[in-house]
Amino acid sequence: MFRRLTDIAPVTTSHGVGLKRVLLSSNESGCSLTQIAVTELKAGEIAAAHVHPDMQEGFYVLDGELEVELDGKKTTCTKDTFVYVEKCTSHEMHALKDSRIMTIGCVIEASRNKLYPMLFKQNRKTLVWGTEDWTVSGVPNSESEVENGTWARYNLTEVIARRPEEILGRQTALKYNNQLPLLAKIIDAHQDLSIQVHPNDEMAKREHNKFGKSEMWYILDAEPGAYLYAGFKEKITPEQYKERVANGTITEVLAKHEVHKGDVFYLPSGRVHAICGGIKLAEIQQSSDVTYRIFDYNRPGLDGKPRELHTEQAAKAIDYTVYPEYKTPHAENIGEANEVLNTPFFSIKIVETNEPFHRNMIKYDSFIIIMNIGEPFTIRVRATGDEVLVPADSSCLIPAAIADYELIPVHGSAKVMEAFINNKKSIGKTVKDFFHLFSN
Repeated sequence: MFRRLTDIAPVTTSHGVGLKRVLLSSNESGCSLTQIAVTELKAGEIAAAHVHPDMQEGFYVLDGELEVELDGKKTTCTKDTFVYVEKCTSHEMHALKDSRIMTIGCVIEASRNKLYPMLFKQNRKTLVWGTEDWTVSGVPNSESEVENGTWARYNLTEVIARRPEEILGRQTALKYNNQLPLLAKIIDAHQDLSIQVHPNDEMAKREHNKFGKSEMWYILDAEPGAYLYAGFKEKITPEQYKERVANGTITEVLAKHEVHKGDVFYLPSGRVHAICGGIKLAEIQQSSDVTYRIFDYNRPGLDGKPRELHTEQAAKAIDYTVYPEYKTPHAENIGEANEVLNTPFFSIKIVETNEPFHRNMIKYDSFIIIMNIGEPFTIRVRATGDEVLVPADSSCLIPAAIADYELIPVHGSAKVMEAFINNKKSIGKTVKDFFHLFSN
């Protein structure tokens, strides 16, 4: 086969930056070569940071000057420079001058073994006040079961145990001992939940050998006049708290908030709170099931018996500070990734879009939990081309190694809430041997 570069029509690259002329395509090579091409970048153009989980690449600079960043390390490359990019390596190219690069890609292993966005079977719990759907969970004995792809029927904890750094992110896996640190829920409150509080990490570790529990609520729907409790409206002492629990007047000193669709509340550990009837919300929390029940309106549980209270433990966990504001202000601009929260325990962004919307989350070195809070949409992974349809009221987990994706509306618009761990550092390599088979 003989070809002249000037006879080949240029096409847009898969990243939408620059033009390339394909000398040899994957269907012509008959082997693991995915492509040999010459790419042209204009001065100032940037091929943004991305990862190929199943492919290694080589770049040979034919002419020009580029700044190439591999795993956070930047190098200026000029004519006759060769750059080798291993699989799972974050890489970005910034053309300092008009440049031409010869690129060669090679698949490492069969694509059927690659990671993909995971959907989960419904995990609903019926309680005395309504229902909870644990849409993404790694809590022992309540783990989510994968519904799609090659890991269907495995629970999420089993999957993570096989590939912790690829799924959680290297820094996240190290920090949380290969455990999923977040839990996502949809809560539908028909009646008032108990007045409760959660301990911080230190107390939860000491008392229960578990994580503490900070959480956030995003109101999906609310009946007219519906309200919730979050925080104190006046200062009380631990002794006054116990007196009010005993005589049933604790709600009189709590801050009461009428809520509407789209409201957000952040509830750090120690903040007394309760969801009340007529509210449906999405919740992201630390992966913990430690709750101290303070007051439950003297009602019986589903078994007909009074539910246990934890008055003394709660007294030690409570933050008695009165804050000026408890609702979290945030924007929801269409066509933007709106930051809602950036806490030590999780970060939250909301995206609403009427057209395909690119999200490159590789820099966070974290899994991404995507909660669908609107219409069905498709997730398309840029590195692999995989597409997964995410139905309404469901959630999806995108492994850290492939957290470069597009949100594609199915019915004209899409609205999602993204939850992740913000490691605030350059990713580095996500993991070695990304596509190794695992044994059952």
